[in-house]
Amino acid sequence: MNHKILAQSVLEHVGGKDNIQNVIHCMTRLRLTLRNPSLANSEEISRLEGVLKVANAAGQYQIIIGNDVGFVYKELVKLIDIVPGSNSNVEQVKDNSLKGYFNRFANLITGIFAPIIPAIAGAGMLKALLVLLPMLSLMKEDSQTYLLLKVISDSSFFFLPMLLAYTSSQKFGTNPMVSIVLAGVLLHPNLTALFNSGKAVFFAGIPVKAVSYGASVIPIILIIWLMSYVEKLAEKLSPGPVKIFLKPLITIIIVAPIALTVLGPLGMYLGAGLAAGVLWIQETAGWAAVAILAVFLPFIIMFGMQKVFYPVVIASLAHPGYDSLIGVAMLASNMAQGAGSLAVSFKTKDLKLKQIALSGGISALFGITEPALYGVHLRLKKTLFACMIGAGISGIFVGILKLKAFVMVSPGIATMPIFIEKGTSNFTYAIIGALISVVVTFIAVYLIGFEDVKVEEVKQKDIKISAQKSENKVNRKVIYSPIKGEVIPLKKVRDKVFSEEVMGKGMAIKPTEGKVVAPFDGTVEMVFHTKHAIGLKSNLGVEVLIHIGIDTVNLNGQYFTSHVQNGDEVKQGQLLIEFDLKNIQKAGYDTTTPVVITNSADYLEILSQEEKTERVSGKQQPLLTVL
Repeated sequence: MNHKILAQSVLEHVGGKDNIQNVIHCMTRLRLTLRNPSLANSEEISRLEGVLKVANAAGQYQIIIGNDVGFVYKELVKLIDIVPGSNSNVEQVKDNSLKGYFNRFANLITGIFAPIIPAIAGAGMLKALLVLLPMLSLMKEDSQTYLLLKVISDSSFFFLPMLLAYTSSQKFGTNPMVSIVLAGVLLHPNLTALFNSGKAVFFAGIPVKAVSYGASVIPIILIIWLMSYVEKLAEKLSPGPVKIFLKPLITIIIVAPIALTVLGPLGMYLGAGLAAGVLWIQETAGWAAVAILAVFLPFIIMFGMQKVFYPVVIASLAHPGYDSLIGVAMLASNMAQGAGSLAVSFKTKDLKLKQIALSGGISALFGITEPALYGVHLRLKKTLFACMIGAGISGIFVGILKLKAFVMVSPGIATMPIFIEKGTSNFTYAIIGALISVVVTFIAVYLIGFEDVKVEEVKQKDIKISAQKSENKVNRKVIYSPIKGEVIPLKKVRDKVFSEEVMGKGMAIKPTEGKVVAPFDGTVEMVFHTKHAIGLKSNLGVEVLIHIGIDTVNLNGQYFTSHVQNGDEVKQGQLLIEFDLKNIQKAGYDTTTPVVITNSADYLEILSQEEKTERVSGKQQPLLTVL
C-alpha cells in the first residue's frame, strides 16, 4: 500500500480539502467531519487499494483502513490546511433530524475521547503490570521504584480533566491553553487543601461543594462548553491593543467561579448517575447484558459507535473502580472475531483470502477487529454468525462470573493483564472466557461453513473477457492500452531485459500510430530526458513503464515530443508523448513498445491478453489486469 497515493485519492474523492472540516483517526479508521457529506464518493473510495470499507456514522465520514491508518493520516494531514483534530469556524451542513442530532452528539464524544485513549491505555497497562509484578515476586510494593511507577501510572487518570480540556477545546473551538488552565483550577492542590480543611468553602457568598475532580470526565466538558460562549463574548469586549490579556482574563474570571459553584458539582453528579445507570443495567439484566452486548458488538463497531461507550467506561473506572460490562463483552467479541478469521484462513483454498484472514485474525486476537470484520466476516456473512455464537456463549460465562476489567483498553492477548485483581480468580475467569470464545467460534466456523472462492484454471481468453467485465471491481486494476497497434507477448520482444521479465510482467505493442496516452488516472513519476520512455503510477498504486522502441535511447530525443513532465497528474486517455513512427523505423530501430508493471511483485497476478489485436479505434481497450 502506498500511503501517500491513498491519502491523495481519499482527498480527491471526499470533495477536496475545502470539504474537510476536521480529521482524526483511531486504531483503524480515518474519521472525517465533512462540511457537505454528499460530495464524498463512497463508491470510489471503497474501491481504493487499502480501504476496507466506508461508513457514514456517528456524525463522521469513516474510512476503515486497518493497521496502516496512522501512516495514511499523516499523509492526509500534509495535504490539508487545518490543524489535525481542530474545529473549523465554517459550519458543517447540518441534519436537524433526530438522527442528525444523535450523530453530532456521537461525533462530539468521539472527537473528545478518541485522542486521549493512547495515554489512558498506556498508563492503564502499567497499572495492570504493577498488580502482576508483586504477585510474581519481581518487585516489592513498598519499594521506591514501585511507588514511583505507581505515580507514573496514576498520572494520566488524575490529570484526566487536563487531557479532556485540550480535546474539548478542539471540538468547541476554544483556546486550548486557557482551557487547560481551567482544568488546572479543579486540580490545584490548594483547592484540595481547602476542601480537606473541614470548613465550608464559599466564593462571594456562594457555597462551593467539596469535590475531588481527579479522574473526573463530565465536569470539564461542561466547563469548556460554557467557555466556548464566554470566549466569544470576551472577544467582542476586548479592544485590539489589550486583547492578548483581556480576552483570557474575562474568560477565566467568568468561567472559573461558575465551574466551581455550578458546573463542577453538576458534572460529578451526572458522572455518578452514569456509573449508577451501568450498574443498574447489570443488576437488572445480569449476565444477559454482557452476552447480548458481546453478540451485537460487531454491528456497533461496523457503524463506529463503540466510541460512545468511552464516558461510560471512564465513569465506571472512577466509581466503582472497574468495568464489568463493556470491556468484558469486548473480550468475548474480540476473541471470537479473531478465532473466526483464523478458522477461515485454515479452511479457505483462496490464497488472497487466506492471507487477509490470517492477518485479520491475528489483529483481532490483539484487540483490533476491523480488519477481520470488514475483510472476512462481512464478506462471507456466515462466519459472522459463527462469531456471534462464540461471543454469546463466552459472554454468558464471563457475565455469570461477573468478570471485571480495570483498564480502558481493547481486550486482547497482549492486554489480558487488565483483568488482574489481587486475591481473586478474576484473571483466571478472563482466560477461560477468552478460550471459550476462541474454541466455540473456531468449531462454529467449521460446522456452519462458508462459500469459499472457487479455484479453477481459466484460459487466458476467458480471463481477458472476465477482466473487461470486472474492471471496476475493487480487487482488480485495469491497465488500458496506451498505444494503438498489435499486441504481442512480452517474451517476443527482442530485448532480454523485457522478454525475461527482468523489469516486471506486462505486454508489448507494435505501434500503428505515434501517440502514447495515459493508461489510467495517475501521476507521471519520470520522463526520461531522451523522451523515449515514461514511468507512471496509477492512483491505485500500479507502477508502469512505457518504453517506446528498442534501443531508441540512442536517438537522444530526436523524433520524440513530450507533453508532460515529472510530477504531473494525468487522466486516462490524456496525450503523454508523440513520436515520429516512420522516421524512427527509417533510422533502423524496432518500434515495439513494452508496457511493463514495474512493481509486479506487489500483486498476486498480472493477467495479460495473449491474442494479437489491431487497435484502430480511438477508444482505449484493456491491456493488463492487475490482481
